[in-house]
Amino acid sequence: MSSSWRRAVAKGVRVPPKIDAPSVAQHRAQVQERLVDAAEALLRSGEDGALTAGAVSAAAGIARNSIYRYVDSVDELRDLVVDRYLPAWQDAVDAALAGVDDPVERLVTWVRVNLEQSSAAGHGWLMEAARTRHTPAGDVAPTTRTTPTTPTQGLASVDRAHTTMREVVGGAWEQLLGRRSKRAAVAATMTMSLVENGFRQLDAGHSPSVVIDVSTRAVAGMAESLTDDRS
Repeated sequence: MSSSWRRAVAKGVRVPPKIDAPSVAQHRAQVQERLVDAAEALLRSGEDGALTAGAVSAAAGIARNSIYRYVDSVDELRDLVVDRYLPAWQDAVDAALAGVDDPVERLVTWVRVNLEQSSAAGHGWLMEAARTRHTPAGDVAPTTRTTPTTPTQGLASVDRAHTTMREVVGGAWEQLLGRRSKRAAVAATMTMSLVENGFRQLDAGHSPSVVIDVSTRAVAGMAESLTDDRS
């Protein structure tokens, strides 16, 4: 710190923070990236309550209260981490389903691609981050907002994934078993549970090829069995 900087601080003069970048905007982007990196590492640890303002600021190497210059809350950091992965994940699902009209093939494709993406990105920590929208006490920015906040991109990504899941899985089973069929609703829920359990098997370290093979065969077999009952 220079002598002039120290004198200004001693006199109570507000001085802008020193930056290690060509511009303030670039400095802000660099620090935010470090904060998101730190938040991701904490979320991947799987420890309950690991994501706090103190832990993030320590890992990123900045003062605890300084994080609120770059994000509004710990929840926003969580959403920024989620947004690193879910949009590309959903793009892969959408691309694989494009042009696939057969309902059984759509179910099999949806199961397969979601498990492939889970294997690539990791699932347990990511879905927990997407579900968890609670900020521990003391981890909210120390400011009073006078305007409503808008949903972050991370939340929009989660909503998009859930919408696709309902449309693809629910729609395929309704096409197979009838829109008013109680079996269609149950089968859709069972399909989602099948994928959730596939995620857990991947998180437990089982071979992705085995998990994907068993899961896709299971949903195809369920579709064949239930449609045979209608004939």
